[in-house]
Amino acid sequence: MNRAVFWACGLAVLAIVWSTCAHEPPKSAPAAVAVLTTGAAGAGVPKKVVVEAQRPDLTFWKNRKDLITAPAPPVPAALPLPHVSRWKLPNGLDIVAVPRGDLPIVSFSLALKAGAYDEQKDRTQGVADFTAGMLRHGAGKRSAEQIADTIDSAGGSLDAGSDGESTLVTCSVLATRADTCLSLLADVLLRPTFPEKEMAEVRDQMLASLAQRADDPHQLAAEHFDNLLFGEAHPDGWVLTPEHVRGITRDKLLAFWKTFYRPNDAILAIAGDIDPAAMKTRVQRAFGGWAAAPVPQRPAFQIPSVHGKRVILVDKPELSQATLMFGHPGLRHADPDWYAVTLVNYVLGGSDFSSRLMQQVRSKRGLTYGIGSSFGASLYPGAFRVSASTRNETAWDALSVATAELSKMKASGPTDEELAKAKGYYAGSTPFTLESAAGLAHALVGADLHGLGVDYVKTLALRLAAVDRATADAAAKKWLDPDDLAIVIVGRADVVGPELKKANLPFERVDARAPISAAARQAAATPAPGH
Repeated sequence: MNRAVFWACGLAVLAIVWSTCAHEPPKSAPAAVAVLTTGAAGAGVPKKVVVEAQRPDLTFWKNRKDLITAPAPPVPAALPLPHVSRWKLPNGLDIVAVPRGDLPIVSFSLALKAGAYDEQKDRTQGVADFTAGMLRHGAGKRSAEQIADTIDSAGGSLDAGSDGESTLVTCSVLATRADTCLSLLADVLLRPTFPEKEMAEVRDQMLASLAQRADDPHQLAAEHFDNLLFGEAHPDGWVLTPEHVRGITRDKLLAFWKTFYRPNDAILAIAGDIDPAAMKTRVQRAFGGWAAAPVPQRPAFQIPSVHGKRVILVDKPELSQATLMFGHPGLRHADPDWYAVTLVNYVLGGSDFSSRLMQQVRSKRGLTYGIGSSFGASLYPGAFRVSASTRNETAWDALSVATAELSKMKASGPTDEELAKAKGYYAGSTPFTLESAAGLAHALVGADLHGLGVDYVKTLALRLAAVDRATADAAAKKWLDPDDLAIVIVGRADVVGPELKKANLPFERVDARAPISAAARQAAATPAPGH
């Protein structure tokens, strides 16, 4: 078909559709003329194609509110779990089992109450994560390759990782291969070999992650923020360095494993297509020989009080935009106010484009590419933090508008409509996070670690729905503190700094290559004795 004719036909069809879709336009509506020039006049070349179309009557759509109606928010309900079986082995290992036969999968999540909070500053920092990383690199009579082949041949997954609170080892597989998971878990937890030849790979992975920190503005801001807020006496404020990682030996891994990998300080959650009665025998066979032993008690860590606004400006001259992170001490997951605070935070900065921070800082003023806030859900008091990205030139403006929104929320809390929307979000999203066997097992372990129990997993949506306006207002007043903030800005100091000075906001300027730890920076700046 001639190209000109093809386009002419296309425009004609478009005109018909346009005219037809209009809602009974008045006959007097002026015509819209589309002119397509296809080339100069000549032999075999069309001159012009003219298509006339009726312009739709746009007044039909004006002020119409009955065309699109948002669906009603989901109704909060308890999670319909089957009977939860719970028992304890003679060695103290806690087991929680939830049979779910809707999928032929079983997932195991075993959490040890051993993590970075159990390390010693500057002596064993990084050892918890290193130990977890080595579990798959040799255990029992299996080499790293044999462990990988065993789980791969079963079509499953085996993972291990550590954070401040705990070490989590998970295994998921088809229900018919459940014994494969139990055998692997027993090996990596009870009989890890920590082969020297495998340590280099884990060490290199950790060092590579630390090397990326300086190139990732968000990660760099987070590390500075944690050090500024939690301080040098709190594990959350410690800064892991390459020197720490290089100093981890096999003896340190063995010592940490022998001290903290104990069944009397662990929880195992099993979810999926299982028979709890039969599973008791299989779990006993796998973990019954795990020896119990006393585990050292953790110190009571305290977050230093924040007074006024403390600001660190991290200079990265090559950045075209600045990264902001600011906040103050938060609360524990088990705190009674956590439910109300979670809803308040959803309205403030936890709901993506509909949050107040996104509406005010991005949508109305165009000061940021993205902004959000969080309180988290941790065993110990954590941090409330707000993070955002913006142009260097607007870093102070974005910070000012964001803190103003904190002040508004603290003063008046969320509206009834905002609170209802937040409750609807959690009522609808919570079941989806727990629909898989792995998700459910992970949630059960997390709730138990934080002292909340299985009932928390069942009734989370209901507990959030029970928060009334007065409770939310009280939580906002209690837990938001816009006047006392730890603030970190990573960006071009020669651009951001003058704006902070205009606002009379004192700050410490830090080179991006300087130590993140305030104590390390101070030590580096202090002359050695005799110099």
